[in-house]
Amino acid sequence: MTLVVGHLVLFALFIVNIIQCEEHLYVNGPFGKRHLTVDIPSPYNCNRSIGISEYLTHRIQISELQVSSTHYSNSEEIYVSWIPSPNPCQDDFIGVYFVETSLVEPCNYLDFEFVQKSQSNSTWLMINLRHQLEFRYFSRGANCNGTYQFIAKSPLVEPLNYNEPVHVHLAFGDRNDQIYVSYLTNSNQVIPKCQYGFDSSSLNFQVGGTSVTYQASDMCEGKANITGPQAFIDPGYMHTMLLQDLRPSTIYYYRVGSDEHGWSEVNVFINRPSSIDDEVNLIAYGDMGVSPIQSGAKPTIDRVLTRVITNNVTAILHIG
Repeated sequence: MTLVVGHLVLFALFIVNIIQCEEHLYVNGPFGKRHLTVDIPSPYNCNRSIGISEYLTHRIQISELQVSSTHYSNSEEIYVSWIPSPNPCQDDFIGVYFVETSLVEPCNYLDFEFVQKSQSNSTWLMINLRHQLEFRYFSRGANCNGTYQFIAKSPLVEPLNYNEPVHVHLAFGDRNDQIYVSYLTNSNQVIPKCQYGFDSSSLNFQVGGTSVTYQASDMCEGKANITGPQAFIDPGYMHTMLLQDLRPSTIYYYRVGSDEHGWSEVNVFINRPSSIDDEVNLIAYGDMGVSPIQSGAKPTIDRVLTRVITNNVTAILHIG
């Protein structure tokens, strides 16, 4: 996916993909779900799981959740459908889970959506987490005042290519003729490559790179030290290539990947000017917070995106 618009070059190696998120109807959750700040105790806090049972038989019956596809590429949509319940609780929800997560752990979702009355389907913007996933429906017991109880689940869904090149980013090098290109896959078994050139159909130059990853034990504190769907998730391998001897103020087309694992789509960037007198327009921000938990995060993304669309932005500096 391209993260470059006009003169936009991303400074940070792993900046939030604000442009792709804004193209989707729901923009807050990791799988594209809108999570508004509402006065409903769960599953935001999801604190009613004590005594949960696997199946609820006396109030609601839903057959297996159906999915539009069992394989997906990053940023593709999957449609989940079911026969609607005539009397859902106000906080019945469908969540997306790692397949190994127990059915009696409703709170360990990756993302979720509340189910509305008469609703029979939902749309999910998929993320290639290099993992097998499934969708699950949970409902309240005891006339909607009890614990969450498992109702139904979907077939297993998984990435079409576990080594699909994703999270393609650019960063300036030390010299004006340098650009770092980075991306992520599931493996470090092949040399990562970047092919680039002056025309999208003729990527005549190629450079190899290096790969690195990190573990939960490398993190500092808190949830980052714990492996799980709402804590530390295996980041895969981050690959970095250095493009050198680039011409100033020149449009370059590029793609990343390998013949063995596949290639990204062709993206584009404009290299920096050579003159120190040329105008440079930067957007810089830091400590954005996490959306939707911290209220300032989403408005920050909105304001940055507005400036990128309406101004000639040279680069974004995202600090933390």
